[in-house]
Amino acid sequence: MVWHPEQYLLGNYFQSEVNELFRKRFNIQPSGSILDVGSGDGQYISLLADRLKNGQILGIDSSEEMVTYAKEHWTRKNLSFAVHRIEEYQQSCVFDFILSFWCLHWTQIELSFPNIFNALKLEGRFYAVFSSFSDNSILQAWHELTINSRYMDLAQHNIKAFNLYTDYFYRVFAVLNKLPFKKLKLELETVKICLPSMEHFKGLLLTLPFMKKIPEENQDDLSNTLCDVFQKICQRKYDGELYYETRPIFLEAIK
Repeated sequence: MVWHPEQYLLGNYFQSEVNELFRKRFNIQPSGSILDVGSGDGQYISLLADRLKNGQILGIDSSEEMVTYAKEHWTRKNLSFAVHRIEEYQQSCVFDFILSFWCLHWTQIELSFPNIFNALKLEGRFYAVFSSFSDNSILQAWHELTINSRYMDLAQHNIKAFNLYTDYFYRVFAVLNKLPFKKLKLELETVKICLPSMEHFKGLLLTLPFMKKIPEENQDDLSNTLCDVFQKICQRKYDGELYYETRPIFLEAIK
């Protein structure tokens, strides 16, 4: 499936909103040398670069396509991008701050967390928000589709895939607890984000891994079906307001 930047921006609306909620909680705002793990298309970290009074940000991502896009659109004096996988990242310097927004759940945390720890300076701070693989609006939609739906088998398959991660939060805690952080704070929190339109929900669907496994000729029908179900859920729970529910992990640590 071809990556479309505009679709990606729509699909990541709720993530950017959650990022802002999280950023406002930072006890100390990032400055100095900053590493952004999983910078994606670069748009969100570019907003942080705009607010950065003193410092330099390096955004890394495993996708060459996204890094190329980020370099073309967002590179500036205090912001650069490079292709790296955090699980294999061998830093040439250490950082005052390491940030990560909606990336770490796609990584092998047994490798990525130690690499992040090693890339921090002493007293360096690590802020991250990422999926807990627990309740969210898409999972709720899959549950609805298990009842008298032509996508019943696909829905059950995706629910089983979610269920493989029922202990993910505890796995995260166990991995982090083995690292000698001076301070560590993990929170699991339910967040509701009001989407401006159904196009934002559809854009999110089209960026998710399960959609890439669907034949291209069937993607529109599946995404429209999930959109209809999401709209019905919102009608039932929020009088039609398009609230996307998610349950991210908020992580703050000091080395």
